[in-house]
Amino acid sequence: MQTYLLLFVAMAAIFYFLILRPQQRAKRAKAELMTALSEGSEILTVGGIYGTVVALRDDDMDLEIADGVVMRIDRRALAAVIPVASDDDEEDEDDDLDDDASVDEDHDDDHDGDETPTAGDRPA
Repeated sequence: MQTYLLLFVAMAAIFYFLILRPQQRAKRAKAELMTALSEGSEILTVGGIYGTVVALRDDDMDLEIADGVVMRIDRRALAAVIPVASDDDEEDEDDDLDDDASVDEDHDDDHDGDETPTAGDRPA
């Protein structure tokens, strides 16, 4: 009798940690995402469309995807709010690109001229 009770408690704990807790976290993250949303926010939809929020309503929003092209989408279609890059972030990216350009271009590491023959070099 005790082993059945212990087994039941163990299964309930596993169910909680593998099913319920991750769902609660996802629901909380989605709610935080919705509160961070405002007019002028850059967003990504679940369909992969990037745009700028023009108007917010209770259940839906207007999203400008190009100059003069506005579409109405459901709020549940929101996948992510794109953070606005500041001037400092752009300067850091430029520095990273300059660092990548200074990588040593010498790729001849101990090759003695042994290269794979091309189709024209192979005997018939």
